[in-house]
Amino acid sequence: MSTVDRGHADRVAGFLCACSLALSGIALARHPALLSTTAVVVAVVAARMTSAHRTLAAVSVGVAATAFFLGMVIAVLTDNGLY
Repeated sequence: MSTVDRGHADRVAGFLCACSLALSGIALARHPALLSTTAVVVAVVAARMTSAHRTLAAVSVGVAATAFFLGMVIAVLTDNGLY
């Protein structure tokens, strides 16, 4: 890839990381099984795409995985549906 293509890929990966973080936050309150698994997939795709935003991608993967766990715990404790 050329440097121009790499810059665009890094920019898109940054937006995907932000989208994953937003989905992780929403997943704590609404449908944790569906939204947090989507957040994990989006975060992993973003982590694979970028070389400039490695730390942001790693944080978004960790937050998405934590949101999955906490969302499931909250859903079970409050007797809400998982999806």
